[in-house]
Amino acid sequence: MRFLRIFWIVPLLSLLWFRTPYDTSTDLQKWMDPQSKKIHVLGTTRMCASLVEKVGGDRVHVWTLIDEDLDPHSYQLVKGDKEKFRRADLVVANGLHLEHGRSLSALLKKSKTLFLGDRIYAQSPGLFLPMDEGLDPHFWMDVSLFSKSVPYIVEALQQIDPDHSGEYAIRGGELLLELDQLDHKIRVRMSKIPLEKRYLVTSHDAFQYFARRYLVDNGALGDFKDHFFAPEGVSPDGQIGAIDIQKIIQHVVKNRVLVVFAESNISKDSLNKILEACHAQGVELRLSKTDLYADSMGEESYIKMMEHNSKVIQQELTLEYGDE
Repeated sequence: MRFLRIFWIVPLLSLLWFRTPYDTSTDLQKWMDPQSKKIHVLGTTRMCASLVEKVGGDRVHVWTLIDEDLDPHSYQLVKGDKEKFRRADLVVANGLHLEHGRSLSALLKKSKTLFLGDRIYAQSPGLFLPMDEGLDPHFWMDVSLFSKSVPYIVEALQQIDPDHSGEYAIRGGELLLELDQLDHKIRVRMSKIPLEKRYLVTSHDAFQYFARRYLVDNGALGDFKDHFFAPEGVSPDGQIGAIDIQKIIQHVVKNRVLVVFAESNISKDSLNKILEACHAQGVELRLSKTDLYADSMGEESYIKMMEHNSKVIQQELTLEYGDE
C-alpha cells in the first residue's frame, strides 16, 4: 500500500510543479491552436502587444515574444520562437532597429510584420531623435508619439478582418482618447516638479523622448539634453568606465542632482559604481527607492507602465511619497 501511495503521489507532484503560475505552456498552446477563430498577433514587446490588445479586443489573441525582464536590444531566438512566427497572422514590432538580434531581425523581415516606429518615421521623421548613428528606438516613452502607432494597428487588423473594421476603428478611437488623457496627465504631473529639480539620470539612454516631452515641455523650457543623462548608451549592455563616471559626477554637481533612477531589467552595477565614486568625492547622491520600467514593461498595460514611471519620477524628484 505504501508503494502504491508513492506511485500516485510522484505524478501528482509533477503535475502541480508544471502548473505553477510561471508555466505559460497552456496559454501558449491556446495561442498556437490552429482551430482558433481569433486573429493571432505576435508582439515583439509588451508595449506593442498592449496597444494591439486594446484595439483588437476579444477578436485578437496576442502573444508577447520578448516578455518579462528580457532585453529587446540583444534578444536571440529560443526554441519554439520560429513556430510562433509561423502561427502569427500579424507580427507587430517596435522597429527603429530596437529588435536587432541577428536571428530575430531575419524573421521580422517577413511581409506580415508591422514596424510601428518605421511607419511613423516615414511620415514624420522630424519627431524622432538621433542616437548612435541611427535613431533612438525608445519612442514609447513619449505617449503622444507612441499613440501615432494606433491608426496603423487599426489598419492592419482591418485588412485581416474587414468584416469587423468598424469595431477596430471604434476601439482605436477610444484608445487614442485614453492616450491623449494620459499624455496630459503626465505633463501636469511633471509640471509639479520645480524647474531646478527636473534632472533625470537613469541606467541607460531610454528616456530621451520622455525628457523632451515632459521635462522641458517639447523644448519650451530649454534643451532636453541638459535635463537627461545616462551612463550607458542605447543598449544596456555596455561597460561604464572612469571617464563616464567622471562625466556623471560633473553633471550631478553642476545641476545639484540628488537621485539616480534604476531600471527594472538592468543590473545596478553601473549605478552603484557611480554612487561609490560620488560618495568618495563627498558628493551626495542616492538610488531611487523604486525602479523605472524602460525596455521591459513590468505592468499589465502600457498605460499603467507610463503611469508608474511618471509617478515615480515625480515622487523621487520632489521627495513626495504619498498616494496621488
